[in-house]
Amino acid sequence: MHQIIKTLLISFLIGLAFGSYLYFYYDHRPVRILISVLSCVSIGSLMMLAINYRHYFTNITALPGLKVVIIIGFLIIAALAGSEFTLLISSVLQSDQKYKWFNGGSIYMLNGLIVLITGIPIYVSEEWKNMLQSRISSQQYRLLQLEQQQTLFQLELLRAKINPHFLYNVHNTIAGLISKDPHKAEEMIILLSKFFRFTLNKNSADFHRVADEIEIITTYLHMQHIRYDQRMTYTIQADPGTLNLQIASFVLQPLVENAVKHGIETSAANGFIAIKITLNDKNISIKIADSGSDFSDKPGTGMGLQMVMNKLQLLYSTDFELEFNNTPEKYVRLTIPKRN
Repeated sequence: MHQIIKTLLISFLIGLAFGSYLYFYYDHRPVRILISVLSCVSIGSLMMLAINYRHYFTNITALPGLKVVIIIGFLIIAALAGSEFTLLISSVLQSDQKYKWFNGGSIYMLNGLIVLITGIPIYVSEEWKNMLQSRISSQQYRLLQLEQQQTLFQLELLRAKINPHFLYNVHNTIAGLISKDPHKAEEMIILLSKFFRFTLNKNSADFHRVADEIEIITTYLHMQHIRYDQRMTYTIQADPGTLNLQIASFVLQPLVENAVKHGIETSAANGFIAIKITLNDKNISIKIADSGSDFSDKPGTGMGLQMVMNKLQLLYSTDFELEFNNTPEKYVRLTIPKRN
């Protein structure tokens, strides 16, 4: 659109200049200026129409040379049509002239030459712009694909780190139970098998249902309850409306594991883990409270929590909040956007 306006303005100025020249030196009728302006504007308009809508005709071939031949043909047609329109208007504005079809003589050749000299560089310029834009769009698309692949790769790396980290801790627990309570060790192995069967059967690279995440942390907490017996109790409450919503996979288990580590493991007294998942119009709120000692001044520096933060940043960018609170109740709260 900018190119069309620019061409029309240039055509108007050329027509005004040429008409003024004819008016002062050859034909002192003001109508001469008007005819010159109409001639330049009409021919310029048709020329730009031919260039801007060339794709309807040039797309029939992929050969650049044939495309140039086609556009030259349409530019010549634009020059002839504009010339004929000018002759018609001239006969209307000047009573001493009668209009006859294709009676312009050399004016056709002159206007055709002017259109070709003007239009072909514009056509070449527009083709180069389109080619560059196509290349830029293609590069942007490839860059977007690479960014998506990088994100998926980073997520897979995080998942690969989270699972062995969890497995290492559970294996230590099983090793400690084998000699003390073989029955509990066996039950723990069965739960561990269930846990990994679940993870292998789910596409947990990015998102899954809240209900799936609850099943993961329930399995984990059951294993920890076997380990600590009466020293640990836990509760999980979730609004029914949250169960089928989507959540980043494997983000709650490290948070729960951190609560067990600092709320149960480091204390000789009985402790609890309380998980509550609520929903409002826009967000899911996940609160994980424990009976352990207060968070340090810089919570979230452990490996498990750092992996959770990395994953949340990859999947939610800045559209999430991880809050650590000590008073009047100790808890960590994760707030994420609601996702169906």
